[in-house]
Amino acid sequence: MSQLDWTPGDTAPDRQGYYETRLDTGSTAISLYSVLGWMPVKTPGNMVSWRALPPAAEKEEAERHLQEIRAAQTHFPMDY
Repeated sequence: MSQLDWTPGDTAPDRQGYYETRLDTGSTAISLYSVLGWMPVKTPGNMVSWRALPPAAEKEEAERHLQEIRAAQTHFPMDY
């Protein structure tokens, strides 16, 4: 599949990963497709299509997401 080809939003990708998604608002976003479906679940519009990211961009997005998760795990609220 070419990275330039958009796939209709009602067609699921054949693998888990990060994709560029196009919303009915006209904006685009990077979304994760996982065993849970499309993430994030709440978006500022409905997804109308998606396309694969280039491998390097997908790797960068995965690293950014892992860093966010690690940062959230080390955060302890100070409300004691």
